[in-house]
Amino acid sequence: MGIIESLTKLVDPVAARAREEELKVTRGTPKKENAGAPPELICRICGHRSAEGPFCPVCLAETMERKPSR
Repeated sequence: MGIIESLTKLVDPVAARAREEELKVTRGTPKKENAGAPPELICRICGHRSAEGPFCPVCLAETMERKPSR
């Protein structure tokens, strides 16, 4: 606990308790998961596949494009 939290509890204990409850709710709420997998990228020069982009680690150039949908 930091000095600011300690002083807040001394000055306004009701507000400090409300803030602690708010933090508990926020921390307890599960994070939303992504709707789908990240798009697959393919290098248009060498064919390297990755989810990272836009630079191809093999060609060392900005050659990554989204995989064409079928």
